[in-house]
Amino acid sequence: MKSKNLALVVSLAALCASCAIPSGGDFQAIPDSEVPYELASPRTTLAPSAVTTIPGSDTSTEAIDAYFISNSRVLKIVRLVAAPAGPDQALATLSALDTLDPALAGLRTAIPKTFSATVSVERGVASVDSTRGLLDTLSPLDQRLAVAQIVLTLTSRPGIGQVLFSVDGVPTGVPRGRGDLAGPLTPVTFDDYSSLVMTS
Repeated sequence: MKSKNLALVVSLAALCASCAIPSGGDFQAIPDSEVPYELASPRTTLAPSAVTTIPGSDTSTEAIDAYFISNSRVLKIVRLVAAPAGPDQALATLSALDTLDPALAGLRTAIPKTFSATVSVERGVASVDSTRGLLDTLSPLDQRLAVAQIVLTLTSRPGIGQVLFSVDGVPTGVPRGRGDLAGPLTPVTFDDYSSLVMTS
């Protein structure tokens, strides 16, 4: 019995020695055909966040989709604004058109610089309350384009799917992209103005 046990111990020792990592010698490359597929597959990397930090400062910026006018249509332009970008900030971007920015060359906005409004969001609905009539001084075409700029920009933000308009707290109707009117307390959506969006 002892000889059998001794033989078993010797066999196990020999097996362990054959599996051990050698202490010396050169590394040998394994042919690609013998590398398991999971180890040979390319590494997957995640896309970078839309939030970036300006070098040399503590200010971070966030990319937002803002809509500006090109002829009689609207065009999406990605703008960098201070993060975190709230709906009020996204709205302010539309009236602060930087005409010296090459990315905005040939574009305009129908939102007057004097336009002032607050935006509150509840259950996916953004309520835009202006202190004066947005549409009072605009042509019928610019009325539609101005509302399209606001609705398309706000509904491109996370958590916003519909927009309501009011003036000094009183609900007001706005024109849709097709030219028909959405009555007071009738929310409008991205799809209501998608016909005005330039695709290229």
